This record gives sequence, structure tokens and C-alpha cells, in this order.
Amino acid sequence: MRRAAAVASASLLLACTPSGKPVPSRSPGRASADGLNVVLVTIDTLRADHLGTYGYKRRTSPRIDALAREGTVFDAAYTYWPKTRGSFVMIHTGRRPSQNGYGPNHPVLLGFNPTIAEVLQKAGYATAAFVDNPNVAAQYGYSKGFDTYRQTWEEKDLVTEMDRARAITESAVKYIGEASAAKPFFLWLHYVNPHAPYTPPAPFDTAFLDAEAASGPRLPVVAAFHGGIPRQWAVGGQDRRNYYVAQYDGEIAAADQEVGRVLSALEASPLAPRTAVVLTSDHGESLGEHDYYFDHGEDLFDPCLAIPLIVVVPGAPRERRSASLASTLDLLPTILDAAKVSYPPDLAGTSLLPEVVSRGGSARSSPRLYAQNERGLTGAFDRRFKAVAAQGDSGQRFALYDREGDPGETRDVSGTLPEAFREWRRAVELFIEQGDREWARTRPLVQGHPEGEGKMTPEACEKMRALGYVRDCPR
Repeated sequence: MRRAAAVASASLLLACTPSGKPVPSRSPGRASADGLNVVLVTIDTLRADHLGTYGYKRRTSPRIDALAREGTVFDAAYTYWPKTRGSFVMIHTGRRPSQNGYGPNHPVLLGFNPTIAEVLQKAGYATAAFVDNPNVAAQYGYSKGFDTYRQTWEEKDLVTEMDRARAITESAVKYIGEASAAKPFFLWLHYVNPHAPYTPPAPFDTAFLDAEAASGPRLPVVAAFHGGIPRQWAVGGQDRRNYYVAQYDGEIAAADQEVGRVLSALEASPLAPRTAVVLTSDHGESLGEHDYYFDHGEDLFDPCLAIPLIVVVPGAPRERRSASLASTLDLLPTILDAAKVSYPPDLAGTSLLPEVVSRGGSARSSPRLYAQNERGLTGAFDRRFKAVAAQGDSGQRFALYDREGDPGETRDVSGTLPEAFREWRRAVELFIEQGDREWARTRPLVQGHPEGEGKMTPEACEKMRALGYVRDCPR
């Protein structure tokens, strides 16, 4: 991405207090005259450790790696919720489920929550989204605040995943080319690659079929996601885990190419010096770790939680790496901070912008992060320890992992490190208690909203079936 011109310097950035909290904008809810454009790129199911900028050996991500050199890479970024629909509720609201009402009875983005797009729209921004994955359908609330919301899976002429990816790119290129310098914009792009099934287009379907892809243990085909290759993802004659990993990498490379086309269009635009870019994912993917294959969301281990996060802001230092813990909950305050727009109340995240614009080292660091999933797991973690609580019939069960001594999180050390276990168990318990108090305030806001998610369109159902979310679609 083009280096920022002098005109897009620190004057575009929100001043912060020593604590890292934002100074409110001069006119709450309104954009300043030099409002910063923001492009948010999210790539479904993308593990950080399969990108070159995070040390991966395969050349899966040359364009994303180049973007990373233009700004700040967060080396310890995690999703709060390792499943697409819930993850994007957290991203767009900056709130936890106990605050935004997301849950099994209301698996949608409920309307009482301000979103990134809605806040920016009210501040005078043009807003547009071009997305793939029916989990973020407008009927579930995700189009709130967007002037334009293109749902590519609803278009029958876009037959393949790559057809839809290219359509997203083409829409973005056109949007950037037609954007007005007189009105700032917020643009969200969501690519579904590399979500399973891993079926990259040529030439990426053979790009990583090297000796490593042909080696490794053979796996049986199984009915679910444990013990081998899930039947719905199995390719005839391919029974090695490494083949599927190579195809996952091919899908990353295909998505990287599309992202590169968008970045090239932005570089060629006169708006580039006034445009921030944020690139991340909704969650990772388990590629066999913990005997869990080619899926995500079932556990709170790092393969599903660890995600890339790259933030490029005009005038900020280049080639920065941050070791600070970062969460998807931080995206809303970070984007609004950069745009000089006041936050909604009661956010669970904090702005990462001080970390991006600081020239004197680390400016912000959370002592620990939290995560939850739809199976009732709650986790708390820092760089060394991760504690996970599971709700069972006989109450809560806790486990503790020492991530320094056991990066794979394979051994529960709650019995061998009792003092650390007591501390982390209490941290999780306090967090759960906080959530209970928040639910007491949120529940009245949720009441009156219809339960469930409503009927899917036939196109959405077929796409959800292809992604493995539903088994059958009505005929």
C-alpha cells in the first residue's frame, strides 16, 4: 500500500490519554472534515500461522505480507468467538454475548446494538459491504448501517466460490474507483476462502502439492470431525492429512490474490493517503490438532482462536510488530478511533490505535484475553497460561494449559501447578459472574425479538450445505 503523504499525518489520528483510552471527538457521532476512509478485509477461517508474515514457509500470502510491511502486525491476535456468525456479532458490536444478546435463542446481530457501519454512517460516512457466507446474511442483522450490502451467494450466476470471490473484488475495485473525496467511506469485504471444503482454483490447486503434501500419516474417512477426514470433505484417492493442508494453503493463496487486486486499486487511487486498511479473520481452523480435522468452533485451542491482524493507518510507522494481546472485540473501537468518531457505550474491547501510531514502543497491553463458544466453553488466557471452563451436568469443569512449556495445549496442568490453577480458575469464575450481571441488564433488551433465525433462502441454504453447516435443504 502506498506510503501516506504528509497531508495524511498524525492530524488524522485521534489523540489518546496516557491510559490509551480515546479522547472523545469534538462532536460526538460526527466525522471530522478530514475523515479517514476505512477498508476492513476479513478472510474466513484464516489461521495466522499459515501466512508468510507470521513465519509460514509456503508462499501463500505475498500480497498480504506486503500489506503487513506497510503497518503494524499483531502477533498475538485472537478471535473472541471461533465461529463465523457469533464472531461477526462481536466484531461489529465490540461487545460480548452477555452485552449484545447473541446466543442459541437469538443467533443474530440484534438491532439494539450500534455497529461499526451504523456509527460511521451516522457520522457522515458512505458504507458498503460485499460479502460471501450466508452466516452474515442481511436477515440476521449484519447489513445494519450499510448503504450497500451485496450478498454474493444469492446471485445464481456466481456458481463457484471463486466466482463469488472475484465478484467481491470487482465490486470493491469499482467502489474505490468511484468513491468521492468529499465523503469518507467504510468498506467491508468478506471472502469465504479458505473455509472447507478446500477446493482452490488453478493454479493454486497444485501450487503446494509438493513432497510434504504426499507424505504424512494416512487417515480414515469418518462421519464427523474427529479421528480422520470428514466424509463431506473427502477427496477420492487422497487420505493424507498433508494433502488437505496443502489445499487449504492453496485457498489462502487464491484469497491473497483477490486481496492484492483490491490493494492495487487502492494504491492507484488518489484516496490512498487518506485510507486505513484492517485485515483479519473471524476465526482459525483445526487441521488435525487435538484429533479435530478441518473444522472450527468446537474448542478454545489456539488453532481455532489465533488469527492474523494487520492494521495500516496513514502517517503511522511502517514495519511494526506488536506483541500486545489483541481481540476481535478491539476492532470496533480501533476503527472508530482512527476515524475520529465517538464510541458507543459499554464496549468490551479497547482501541489498538495507540499501539499502531506509537513510535516509542508498546503503548497498550491487556493482561489477559477471554473467549467463548457455542458449546458453553469459557476461556481466559495470556501468553503463558490458558484456563478453560466447561459447563457439565455436575457443574463446571476446569482445565489449565501451560502454553510456554506445551504450545500444543495437550496437557492439563491444573493438578501439577495448583497455585496457578487457583488464580486462573478464579479469573474465569469472575468473568462468568460478570457475564451473569451483564445478562441481567441485557435480557430486557432481548425480550420481544423473535427467537431463532428465520427461514433461509434456497440459495443461502445450498451454500450453507456446501460449507457443512446444514445437512439437507428443502426441495
